[in-house]
Amino acid sequence: MPHSPSGHTTAPPRPQPGSFPRPPQARLLLVWLLGLCTLSWPGCKSTLDNLDVSNIMGPAGRRAKQAAEDAQGGRQVAELEGHAEFEEAKAEFDAHQFAEARKKLQKIVKRYKDKPIEEDAMFYRAEADYRLEKYAKAQDEYEELLKKHPSSRYLETSTQRLYDIALGWLGYPKNAAEVELAHFAKAGSEHGIDSNPDTQIPAEVWFPINVANRRKPIFDPEGRALECLRSVWMNDPTGPLADDALLMHAVHRLRSGDYIEADRDFATIREQYADREVAMAAYVLGAHASLLAYQGAHYDGKQLEEARQLTESALRLFPEAPQKKKLENDLARIDSELANRDWEIGEYHRRRGEKSAAAFYYESLVKTTPESQRALAAKEKLVQLGPDHAAGLLPKPIYETEVVTVAAEQEDPEVPAKATIRQKTAPRPQ
Repeated sequence: MPHSPSGHTTAPPRPQPGSFPRPPQARLLLVWLLGLCTLSWPGCKSTLDNLDVSNIMGPAGRRAKQAAEDAQGGRQVAELEGHAEFEEAKAEFDAHQFAEARKKLQKIVKRYKDKPIEEDAMFYRAEADYRLEKYAKAQDEYEELLKKHPSSRYLETSTQRLYDIALGWLGYPKNAAEVELAHFAKAGSEHGIDSNPDTQIPAEVWFPINVANRRKPIFDPEGRALECLRSVWMNDPTGPLADDALLMHAVHRLRSGDYIEADRDFATIREQYADREVAMAAYVLGAHASLLAYQGAHYDGKQLEEARQLTESALRLFPEAPQKKKLENDLARIDSELANRDWEIGEYHRRRGEKSAAAFYYESLVKTTPESQRALAAKEKLVQLGPDHAAGLLPKPIYETEVVTVAAEQEDPEVPAKATIRQKTAPRPQ
């Protein structure tokens, strides 16, 4: 019972007429029933039914719209609200008085929000900050413009600016064709790329705080640069810079050692830009990233399997590629890693007494890499396990053979015996 401040017990308040309390379960059930009735009521529409996509256009649509406007004598900008103020700011911009123009353009953006003149003012405001080398502000303003006007007639110029800003913040790195692909075209080049100075990320790029260069953001210039590249690709995926921006993003991740993210970017390039020049780089460098992402036999082997598939695809799709030798060497390395992986997993299950599981991995090893050094040892293990645990992966069961220990020819007793495989006379199990 509740207590009053004086310590005396007080009775709980009585419910008023017409205000009977409902348990929480009843309230939830009532809300659910009302929502169900609303959705099922004839003529009811979802939020997607009112989604307006009429103003979203691709490059061809934007060009057609512009041509139609030009044929009709332009957009009749003199009739737009705020036109006089915009022309005044534009005159100062054309006179290279960017600071003064920027102030007026900012006022126009605020005063004429959602009006036709807003798009022009937003673009030239960003242009003014770009000319003033206030690139962090310009980035925000270009992205704000493209978010508010996704089919803006300034789209190509805005994405070009964002691409240039990203390159500047990343230190104008050399592209993959000049560095990675050129390196891998040399004989025996599957290793040693890390020693190339052009693959090193400068400290002023990856260091999270910038206090020396006023053209860069104060915080996380590297992350902001990558945002610019993503914005180019996402806002204009069919534009001329989309594939280059995504490739630059992927290569930077690769050089930073972020192999998982690099692999994802290369996969996106292969899916969306298979008909462009960047496709070969996406296969060669994507296979390289997948191989580097593999962490060893004790970790997930998905990356290793993907590296094998990509390497084989690159060799099949680009048989004359200068990186062919590197790809072939990588394929041999991947086979060796796959054999080691199956061996380690098989040994793990054998030590745990899980003989059928161990036999599965031993057979997988013999089937996929029969010429590897691990294959002979795996066959010996299979003979020891016997046919009762056969996994059935091999076309010819290995259990028809037996391991015979042959004494070493050396006189030194400490030299271990050699193991050979001899054929048994017993028939194959039916």
